[in-house]
Amino acid sequence: MTEQKFRYKFNPYTFARISAMRSLLLKKEDYDKIMKMDTSEIVKFLQEGVYSQEISDAAIRYSGLKLVEVALSRHLQKIFLKLKLISDPSIEFLMNQYLKRYDFYNLKTILRAKQTGAREEEVRDLLLPVGSLRTEKLRQLFGKDTAREIIASSGVVNMKDFSSAINNYEQTHQLSEIENLFDYHYYIDTLQFSEKIPKEGKLFEEFFRHEFDVYNLKLLLRKIFFELPEDYVKKYVIYGGKNISKAALNSLLKAENYSEFMNALSRTKYSRILPDMKGKKGALLRTEIALDSMLLEKSILLFHQHPLTVDIVLGYMFAKEIEVRNLRIIIKSKKLEFTEDYVKDLVMVR
Repeated sequence: MTEQKFRYKFNPYTFARISAMRSLLLKKEDYDKIMKMDTSEIVKFLQEGVYSQEISDAAIRYSGLKLVEVALSRHLQKIFLKLKLISDPSIEFLMNQYLKRYDFYNLKTILRAKQTGAREEEVRDLLLPVGSLRTEKLRQLFGKDTAREIIASSGVVNMKDFSSAINNYEQTHQLSEIENLFDYHYYIDTLQFSEKIPKEGKLFEEFFRHEFDVYNLKLLLRKIFFELPEDYVKKYVIYGGKNISKAALNSLLKAENYSEFMNALSRTKYSRILPDMKGKKGALLRTEIALDSMLLEKSILLFHQHPLTVDIVLGYMFAKEIEVRNLRIIIKSKKLEFTEDYVKDLVMVR
């Protein structure tokens, strides 16, 4: 990619369309209503709004939780493809880089499905072919027999980097190492990409670097909660985030318990974002949500402080992802009979 391809211009048409789309995002009062509804009422509520077409289409084959899951995936796919159509071609490379994460999401979904013996039709409607792996390619990958064949045929990673993880999987049938490598390689690739972004897209770069910090903190929190070996976790850490220096990251990595982790975190800007959750129910999940909420706030700022086309595209994409995530959490909570107060702590509201 040349420097010439990384030049952007403000597009009033894109700005107006995305501003209109943003006005339709669910608000706090909408979530308050939805949380008091049963599953059938939630389906009706979504069908009366922007999810109408996807709910109607999915209702032909599905009902209940599966209906909502499929409709949300189809809607998110439609939104991302629409953004590509209405956005200026000058920001295509940034959008494509952001959407690469769905290539890895799709690979994870296919690998898990193959491992559990799920049928293709059970998985197809949950895939999001918005990155480089489109529908036909994903169908071909599902037809492969082994994890090694699926990953090699995808063409999105260097097989040399995955050789050891695949060998381990073939012995243990545990996908975690492969999934961790997918995340790591996406962020490493994005880190290298971000270094090429010129000044017009620096806020996009800043968002990515905040995301690197969040990725690292989630990784290191799992190290603490699941008592993972330092050497195992270290190979997935990414240096180059926004607010955590290499020294601070190494201190967090060496923390052996939650207290030591929080003490090391107190020397970074994230100490104000992550309250001490030790001993609280769902501590890991709550801290991860606090980090994701911080990213949501960053995306909202992109709308208000920097009204360039490239910034509002990223801001809207992330906000829409959060909306879909919130709806999935709420609908699943109905099946699991979680209390409303507990679910409120899991939902991120802008």
